[in-house]
Amino acid sequence: MSKTIIRFEVDSNDLEHWDDQYLAQLWHIAQANPAPFGDAEACNFAERVGREIIRRFVSSIRPELWHHQASHAAQARRESEAGGTHT
Repeated sequence: MSKTIIRFEVDSNDLEHWDDQYLAQLWHIAQANPAPFGDAEACNFAERVGREIIRRFVSSIRPELWHHQASHAAQARRESEAGGTHT
């Protein structure tokens, strides 16, 4: 049986410059890291990669602007009194 050692060196200060595919690979690498649970360096790297993924996702999604409006409270009250529900 042979043993393979794979080593990754990543500059985590440069995460915003990597493309989405490579960043996703880094997420998997961070989670598969054999460092012991609670290892500060491993935890910090995983968090930085995760935050970059979230930053990209949130910045590319249009926010829901009109889901809750003042007029909806009155509408919900009328529907409730009439025995209906809003879906």
